[in-house]
Amino acid sequence: MTRPVYRQVANDLLRRSRALPLKGFQRITDLSTTQLIRAVNKATRYEYSWQRRGPRPIGIGPYTYINEHSNYMDVGKGIVPESEQWYKVVSAPPGEEVDWLSPITSSYTLCATKTGKVVCWDVQTDRCLAEWIPGKRWELWKCRVEFEEKTVYFTMAKVTNATNDDTRTMEFVLMRLRFFDGHTGESADSPPVFEHVTEFKTRGIVMNVFLLDPIARLLSAFIYSSLTTTICLYALLDWDKNEYVFIDTGIECIPSSNWSCILFERNIVIHCEESHGAFQYFYPLHLLESFSKILDDKSGIPMISYCVAPAVKLHRKFVFPKLKGISPTPSDEATTPSATNGTNGAVYTHLSPSPAPPQSSPTTNGTNASVSSPIPTPSAGPSTLISPPTNTNPFPNPPWCPDSAHFVRQWWPTLPGIPRVSCTVVLLAAHDTETHHTRFMLAQHYFRVPLTHGEWDPTAVTALTHKLVGAPHALRLPGEREVTRSDSNSKDKGKETSHEENSWGREIKQEEEVEDAALMNLWYVDTPFEVVCVADSREEELDDDDDDDDEAESDRPRPLVAVDFGHAAWIEFVDNEDDPTRPRSDDLDAKWLRFVTFPPFDEGLGKVYDGEKPWAKTGGVVRTLDTPPELNLDLVETINIDQSQGAVILSVRDGLIYILCYE
Repeated sequence: MTRPVYRQVANDLLRRSRALPLKGFQRITDLSTTQLIRAVNKATRYEYSWQRRGPRPIGIGPYTYINEHSNYMDVGKGIVPESEQWYKVVSAPPGEEVDWLSPITSSYTLCATKTGKVVCWDVQTDRCLAEWIPGKRWELWKCRVEFEEKTVYFTMAKVTNATNDDTRTMEFVLMRLRFFDGHTGESADSPPVFEHVTEFKTRGIVMNVFLLDPIARLLSAFIYSSLTTTICLYALLDWDKNEYVFIDTGIECIPSSNWSCILFERNIVIHCEESHGAFQYFYPLHLLESFSKILDDKSGIPMISYCVAPAVKLHRKFVFPKLKGISPTPSDEATTPSATNGTNGAVYTHLSPSPAPPQSSPTTNGTNASVSSPIPTPSAGPSTLISPPTNTNPFPNPPWCPDSAHFVRQWWPTLPGIPRVSCTVVLLAAHDTETHHTRFMLAQHYFRVPLTHGEWDPTAVTALTHKLVGAPHALRLPGEREVTRSDSNSKDKGKETSHEENSWGREIKQEEEVEDAALMNLWYVDTPFEVVCVADSREEELDDDDDDDDEAESDRPRPLVAVDFGHAAWIEFVDNEDDPTRPRSDDLDAKWLRFVTFPPFDEGLGKVYDGEKPWAKTGGVVRTLDTPPELNLDLVETINIDQSQGAVILSVRDGLIYILCYE
């Protein structure tokens, strides 16, 4: 009976979005009973301890090749481990500055350098396994691990026409790093290999790129139109074909929102978050296929042609906690994303240009682009179902503006039937114009697709019909062929809905409404702080044939903040005055490594209003992590966190990578 019991405990952990600390590309179904017990016990200890006392360095002691405390501490055969250390130091690519770094299981790291090189490094043997050199001026934009395929997909990009308007062009190349490891967790004798997948070009200001489903060869991108100040959706529905979709959603864009893109039941979902709530816009793939266009070859640059409203729009407001020491601030008037003149999939008949907002550079962590303009929002259901607290936003915008947003999906191996949940962590910043100091705050919540189950009927979306005719987009090429599609059997959209029914006429279930509302609880760390930022400059040497306007990007401070599901770590300036409980320091520039575990996800989050829950009143409690004495936090370039293994990973300017292991 031992294995069934631990299999059930593993299932419960995964349902609470707690990853199991697997080794390499292990699958849960391939674990021996001994391995399953070890993984479940470690995940349980992480979950319990990090919520109550915070991470502590792992235990030390002699071992041969396998370390019972952390998979990161394992070493290759013939290598003598550092048995008296709770951390590991491995090399970075020699003579290179690390621009981006991510762990790939507990056995490897993948890093991109500022000269454009991409390197896979073996953590156990401390050696380079594979590298790919596209050349200078290429940046890594997105990375996704497919555990079942034992493959890492990533996109590299470079600007080819550096204007800040709709004539801006970029080149993208999609690569994969294929591993040949078995499912035992041990590394294969054959090294991984880089393989070219496809390339594409974009027109306009690219905000972000999303690898929605590499197995289905599906990717998307958000592109800002400076002419219309709206979000455009670019998609490759099959990147093996010379076809693309490029439409204007009509959703207005302002700098205070944060955006992500999710694939849900053959729908591309635009997920947007403002200071007061979240929005989701659904585009069924069968609708987007109607707007597919063909490029003559991969070197062609796509052009936008149509304005298409989402088939479904959902909205929920955040529930704010009441924080001690924070005086209530009247909420500013809520502005909501809109798709003007939009019905279910109908093409806009008019889209007039308007002044563009301030430009911002695209980032891999999220974007500062956003949406505003009021629209009628769907009913949240009967008001008698729940009674969430009506606290005001303790950190309103202004003065607290989003500096960066991190959207984290459940990236780890899981079991069938586990609900899919995502986590958002937003770094807020408030700048003092007198002292010129900037204070930061972390805000976090969980979300699912759809935001409101009572407003969602997948059968209705599947049956949606559309009449796709209308005036061409302002950026459309002259003389382009019109695309039309109509169906006389369209549904009656004028039906009234009752108080107990959603817009599809389906009765709202109370437990669904309670769970959906509970996910909108917004949590904060206990005290504002001053995060350490690094200048993210890159030296770009222009080719002789480059245009004058293809200039190197200016320095942009990058906060040293890392986020994983329900957790965050960052490097912070020591504050000797505001918080007497923190360690004291005589060095005004002293820094420390900080960590927070946010209130855990639970399918019973509807009970979160219970005053007995510690997080119902506070949110995340910040802890100070121990660091090795030889680690100089002044030299840190990148920071990562792997909550599945209890590790924080730091790269420093002197060519080393520190893997700090906690339990």
